[in-house]
Formats: sequence, C-alpha cells, structure tokens
Amino acid sequence: MSVLGHHKLSSIKSMKLFICFIGVSSFLLLIFCLYTTISTPEKEVAPLSLPNDGYQNVVSYELWRSQTIVPEKYNEHQVKERIIRDKIKRLVANNNQQTATGVPAAEHRNRTFPKNRNVQIFYHATVAWYKPNPTHPSSDRLIQRIYENNSVSFRPNDEPIINTAFYPKRKLYNSSESIVREHFEEIQNCGIGTVILGWHPSFSEYQLRMIFKVAHANDLQVAIEILEYPDRTIESIRSNIKYFVDTFGKGPAPTAISTLSYYDVLSKKRDLPLFYIRKAYRIADSEWKRLLSRNGILTIRGTSYDAIVLAHIATKDHKSMVRRAGFDGFYTYLPSNGANYASTWKNWNQLKRFADSYRLLFVPTIGPGFYDRKKYQRNMNQNHGMTNIKRYRSNGQYFDVGWRTALKNGLQIVTINSYNNWVDGTQIEAAIPVFGFRDYLPGAPEKYLDLTQSWVEEYIKYKLNNIKLNKKTETTLNCYDFLNATIC
Repeated sequence: MSVLGHHKLSSIKSMKLFICFIGVSSFLLLIFCLYTTISTPEKEVAPLSLPNDGYQNVVSYELWRSQTIVPEKYNEHQVKERIIRDKIKRLVANNNQQTATGVPAAEHRNRTFPKNRNVQIFYHATVAWYKPNPTHPSSDRLIQRIYENNSVSFRPNDEPIINTAFYPKRKLYNSSESIVREHFEEIQNCGIGTVILGWHPSFSEYQLRMIFKVAHANDLQVAIEILEYPDRTIESIRSNIKYFVDTFGKGPAPTAISTLSYYDVLSKKRDLPLFYIRKAYRIADSEWKRLLSRNGILTIRGTSYDAIVLAHIATKDHKSMVRRAGFDGFYTYLPSNGANYASTWKNWNQLKRFADSYRLLFVPTIGPGFYDRKKYQRNMNQNHGMTNIKRYRSNGQYFDVGWRTALKNGLQIVTINSYNNWVDGTQIEAAIPVFGFRDYLPGAPEKYLDLTQSWVEEYIKYKLNNIKLNKKTETTLNCYDFLNATIC
C-alpha cells in the first residue's frame, strides 16, 4: 500500500515539473518574438510618382486582375502603392521598348503593298459610349436604386456609365470629319480597300455625305449594310437601294467613278453596287422574291438598280432561305467562333461548298475577339441559341486563327468586324491601358492595326502564290482567284 502511494506522489511531481517547463519555454519564446519584432526596422517605401509620358493615372486592367495584394504588417496602403508602381514601370518599359529604334510608332505601319477591295471592314459612324439612363419603372421590371424610409427612390439623372470594355486612345470621341479622316487613313494604311458602313433611315444626311467625301479622299470605297429599323419592309429596302444608287452611284457613263462599292460581275457583264442586309432572315422568303427574283413585282434584277445583295445568316436553316429568296450570297457578321452555326470556323468549308453549288458568294466575318459590358446571359430565343458570345483576344492569337481559316478555305472576300465597334469589343482601333478597362497589353495600343496590315498582305501573297504555283493564266482563273473587285 505504501509503495503504491509513493509511486502516485512521484507521478504528480513529474507532471508539475513538466508543466513548469512548458510555461517557462513559452515565456522565453514570447520574449524572443517581441524582441525580434521591435528590433526589425520597418521597410521604407518611396512615395508614388507617375512618369510624365502620357500615361498619367493609367494602370493596366489586365495587370491589375493578375496581381494579388499580399497583406503586410501595419500599412496596407504602402502595399497597394508598391503594386501600382510596379505596373507603371512595366508600362513605361513596354513603351520604351516600342520606341527603342527611335522611329515613331506610326512609321512602323507604313503600307508597302496596294490596297485590296476584297478585304472589307465594318465601320460605325457613331459609337454609343454610354449606357442609357434608367427609365421610369414599369410593373414588369422595377429598377431599385436607393432605399430611403422603407421606400424606393429613383435617380433618373444618374451620371453616365461608359458602355465599353476597352478605352480608346482617342478617348470618347465624336465622329467629326477630322476623326473620320484619321480613321480612314488608318484603314487604308492597313491595306483595306472597302469600308462597310452600317446605315438606317435616321442616319444623318450630313454625316453620310461627309463619310463618302473622306472615303473618296483616301481612295476607299463604301459598301452599305442596311441595318434593322422600325417598319423595315421590302418596299423600304428597295427605296434604300435606289437612294444610294441615285445619290452615290456611278451613273450612266461607262467610265464613271463612284465611292460607292462596285464589283465587276462577269456573269452579268456589268458593274454592280454591293449591299449587305443585316438579319435578312427577319423578312419572309416570299417577300424577298418580290425584290430579288427576275419576275418579282418590285424586282431590281435587270434594272438600273440591280445590285449584289448579301444576306446576314446565323443558323443552318438560313442557307436555304438565301437560295430561295434570290440573294447573291451571304455573310456571317458575328466574329465569335462557335456562337452560332454560321460563325463557327469549322463550318466554313461546308458553307463554301453550299455557296459554290448554287453559284452564291460566301463572305465570312473574322474579328480580333468579342467582349462587351453585358453581365447577363442573352435571351436564346432572340439570339438563335446564342447565350455566350464573348471571345478573348489571347494577345492576337484568336485573330490569327480566324485569318488562317479564311485563307485555308480560299475565300474571295473577307470582312472584318470591326474597326470601331467599341460597344461589342470587336474593334481594331488603338486602345490604351486604363484602370477598370481591358487593353491590348503586352502589345502596343496599335497592335491590331499592325496585325490587320500583316494579314491583309498575307492574303494578297497567298492569292498570288496560288496562281503562280498552279501556273494559271487570265483564261484559266476561277472565281476565287480574282483579287480585286471582280466576281463571277
């Protein structure tokens, strides 16, 4: 019994000694940590200074998204300042690298080959830079802004919200004559010979004539894309075509020159103007026949208003509509690969074969990407099954693959969407890095202008090499060999 009690007393003493050891060790460790913290000087961070190089208060959105702020002791503001300084250094280094040769950026893009009218680009005369203000709330959709005293308050005069994902180098411009002149100089410098102007009846007459005047000064031709508008009918479309032919057409003289885009149509042995019809599938086939068939009541065929009329298609069924309605061909418009049947690159070979079998013209549309500000999925019923049409630029690789696909299929006319559709984010116009917006980094602001020029030159070389390799002559050329403003 005494032995058992002695053993129990010894165990208690050992436990007490162990607890004392742990306590002393923890106390010494705490003292060491406090000493280390106090003796370590705080890192000094130089004040933030912005370089005077035209990028004041500018931070790349792409770089901002890729950085993670690591919490640092005592001063979170210093951490953010250091990250911003690093971004600015990268911007400055990128700018210095581009101008290291001492040659201005614009001189690097001087065109050394002739323009080609078979490469065409969509152009927007006006850009809707801002989102529309909220309207009066309706019963089906209540716009709730501020809750005050358990009631909803509305602010109809909110500050405008920019409606673009990228920020233009020219800032939020109005399409004045000087701006349009700069635009068209860049377009022709890329080697593009035709501008596709989106038009509707409410388009300003003054602005329309100004665009044609500037296009003429830059040796560009203008093809018209008739957009959707209220009460658009076959009668109104015929009136639209008649207006452009009468106002901007060549006229009866055989040697007349026009800024309106004309093509030499070999099968008809005459020059005809080119028109695009956006969402032509919204009008019934029987209605189109009245305008486009030889025996139609309102036909333009064989008249002074005859034209090359191309229909915008989206689904597989639209191909048959184009054939039945009497169109001369079709185009895809949307540059988002995989968004619908017509815009999917792997379907272009099938679309070309269909066009060849019915003597139609297939005109694909390529673009550098698609990125708008919309946060919600689109209505599938209104967009033919399309819900996600955003496509990232991938530093130009997306644009490259689109061009290669067009060249691989040997297509005659290629359209680019777009020069300045900033709302959809398909523009090739120069953009600068600004906080809160996407940009072209690590490329220069003019990256996609340079890329477009390179691909237009490649397009011309590809066509010429194909003729040379196959030892073709003027008498053995087929429809896809013609380079400039000639179709079968």
